[in-house]
Amino acid sequence: MTPSVEIDRSQPLLVVVRFLRGPTDDEFRQYLADYTQVLETEPRFGAVFATASTMPMTPPRQVRLQAKFMKSYGELIEKRVVGIAFALPSPLMRGVLRGVLMIQPIPCPHTVVGTEAEGVAWVKARLWTDHLRRMKSVGR
Repeated sequence: MTPSVEIDRSQPLLVVVRFLRGPTDDEFRQYLADYTQVLETEPRFGAVFATASTMPMTPPRQVRLQAKFMKSYGELIEKRVVGIAFALPSPLMRGVLRGVLMIQPIPCPHTVVGTEAEGVAWVKARLWTDHLRRMKSVGR
């Protein structure tokens, strides 16, 4: 069986989380635990959250788990995550997410795009900008 969530750490400083099918509640909890480990061990990184075109809307109980996670780890996200790109192929889902993010912003720069490749390009640009900013502050 195909895993519901895949966390790809094959590129330095970039984490790509792919939602390949609708996760069960237990699989969703496992994804949160796995992402927590990334968040707690990586000093600085960017993330892309990509969904398959066949993904259903996230069930309310999983939305609540995600909101609780964001509240618990908001300070760490702000400190360590350079940027998050949400790659959603569905224009409807992109619109819904943009609305949610206006009501409940996340504590780091973010964007909503249509493809994983767009998300990766955006995050890599954020990582480069962050690197340059940090190099300039060291040279002062």
